[in-house]
Amino acid sequence: MADMADDAQGASARVKFYAQTFTVFHSLQSIAASQLHDDGALDGGAPSVQSMQYFSRIGALYSDEIHQYFSALESQGDPVEHLRHIQTLHTIFRLAQVLYFPPDGSGMGVVGEELLHWLNAHDVAPTTEQGHQIAQTSPPHEHPEYWDYVFRCVLRGFYSTAATVLQSYALSSESSTLRALAADTAQLLQSAPRSTAHATEQSFQSAHRSWLASVRALLSSVQHKMDTIQTELRSNDELRLELEAQFRCLLELLAGVPERVLEFSEDWKEAVAAWVTLVQPLLKRDDLPEVVQLVTDRLPVDGTLASENILWALMAGDVPKAVRLAIDHDQWLATHLGDYCDKAGLLEGASAPQDESEGETGSDGQTTLRDSLVFTWARILVDEERLWRMALSYLASVPTASARTRMRGILFNVPLQSGDVAFEQVEEVLSACIEYGMDDEVRIICKRLGHALMEQQKYGLAVAYAVRARDARQIREIADRMLDDYFEHGVDAFVKSVETIPRVLLDDAASVADAAIANTNANANINANMNTNTNTGTAIATASTTDMEDGFAAPRSSIFDAATFAPLAFHVKYCDFFHLFADSHSWAQAAQALYQLMTSAVTPESFLAVLLVDALPILQSDRLYFGVDETYELLRIAEKVAAGADGPDAAHYMSSLERLLHREAAQGAGALAQERLSVVRLALAQYLARVCIAPSIDS
Repeated sequence: MADMADDAQGASARVKFYAQTFTVFHSLQSIAASQLHDDGALDGGAPSVQSMQYFSRIGALYSDEIHQYFSALESQGDPVEHLRHIQTLHTIFRLAQVLYFPPDGSGMGVVGEELLHWLNAHDVAPTTEQGHQIAQTSPPHEHPEYWDYVFRCVLRGFYSTAATVLQSYALSSESSTLRALAADTAQLLQSAPRSTAHATEQSFQSAHRSWLASVRALLSSVQHKMDTIQTELRSNDELRLELEAQFRCLLELLAGVPERVLEFSEDWKEAVAAWVTLVQPLLKRDDLPEVVQLVTDRLPVDGTLASENILWALMAGDVPKAVRLAIDHDQWLATHLGDYCDKAGLLEGASAPQDESEGETGSDGQTTLRDSLVFTWARILVDEERLWRMALSYLASVPTASARTRMRGILFNVPLQSGDVAFEQVEEVLSACIEYGMDDEVRIICKRLGHALMEQQKYGLAVAYAVRARDARQIREIADRMLDDYFEHGVDAFVKSVETIPRVLLDDAASVADAAIANTNANANINANMNTNTNTGTAIATASTTDMEDGFAAPRSSIFDAATFAPLAFHVKYCDFFHLFADSHSWAQAAQALYQLMTSAVTPESFLAVLLVDALPILQSDRLYFGVDETYELLRIAEKVAAGADGPDAAHYMSSLERLLHREAAQGAGALAQERLSVVRLALAQYLARVCIAPSIDS
């Protein structure tokens, strides 16, 4: 259980790290786009000094996030091996920032102090423990690691520390000459010029030239001084030779003798940092690759360590190689380092590795290295972390058709159903589509959801998604399925399904029905056959988004005409009839609703027989609800249906009634339907006789 908790903590820290660095990545894209526009560098020119200053700050943010991630993992007791791996990410990213994204934006100054600071921050030496051990020895210079510690301090630029340690000789030696030599050397260490302490390069150069002359002067006098020291100490040749060798090595290090730097450096990185502060303190960034080549010829890079190879490539000036090497070391590093360097034009012309090239982003038809890295990282976010929204944002930074295809694949594969549709997830997917201008994908996803919801008999949401998909055919299919529920499960199921439709769509559908009724009543040729596909020319909606039930928002578009919403309009009016008919006090309104349905263009011709049967209780009531004209119209409709039922189109006119009656008489539904129709015709004839006797009825 503890292991599971640790894994969960590690995953949480990792996801947080990914989220935080994605924010930095996103900011970098925005800054780069803005600076590209401001710089007018649309021809692919190098970024301006101001742009590079911004990029340097971005690098600092990346480094800070890596450090925070390391601290979080360390606090929860992550394995040492993993912590070391995260440390290498920090080391590599900081080196890239130091070499290629200097804070001043130009990088024209000397690089020695910056490189030395990077080394000391990420590879601590000499250690504080070593210093304490030497200090506790009496006298300190008798500690076996005394001189190694002093040399290491000089190589690492800790001149004051070396001078303090050297005071051991200046304060305790019996030889006055040795005390003077140690004091003079300590004074040189204390006064060593630092480029960071000078306002101009010329000032530093002058100070260093003067100081170096003093070092060489002292160095040239060492042999003579040692003769005197040997005499004063009455020592043997062995002690004299050891003292002379150590002081000479120390002064030669300060004088920048290449052989001494290479001799005492622990590895190639330390040698390079010491070289650019002691041997060539005026070295610029552009000249660093030559020094790296010279040093690594003597102190080879450990090729078995991926991090070492990456660091070497960065120092050698081969940024594309460094990024490619990072792919096998850490994909996060490769992606973000690659994108970072690409913004400064450091990956120009670099194509993806052969096995990674899958797109057409480059002018030569190859995927660029940067884009390939983003593609791979997006895939990892989806496959391993389920961070599909973040993956979309990464892919959106690649303005190619290949990236859009990948985005589409991610969106279509986000799981949206597990029993019930997870509507929050659905809305997040649709929101992502809208954010990236993927209108076609919105329609495809909504269409799929509409179909799935229809199969689950969630007709209201199904209609809402069908509207959002702008799929008129699916809307009609859902309406047909709702009518099937009426035939199979009765009035209650039908009314319940209609009431699940978002209110705004019900209102629209009702307006279609009203328009259709008005159009029918105004038609002089009242005996013309009703066509269920009649287009009343009514514009159902605007392209704006309106609110619906359950917080769902669906766009209504003018592409939906009356024909599209006619089935829903029929359902709405038919549902209203059932509500009115359920209360005997509202039968007058129910009668009018039923009459309007039978004379409306939204009513399917095949459903007229069902409506006539629905009218039976009203026709047989003691009270008169239809006027003379209305009764004649109902008679005309009944005769039309009866005539059709006796002709070749009998199935068309009677199929709906037969399906409705199938629950009562599965074997004889056809005969029962004919019988009911005959009863309706008789009831109409009787009703006509009654209404003619009482012509004053309020129609």
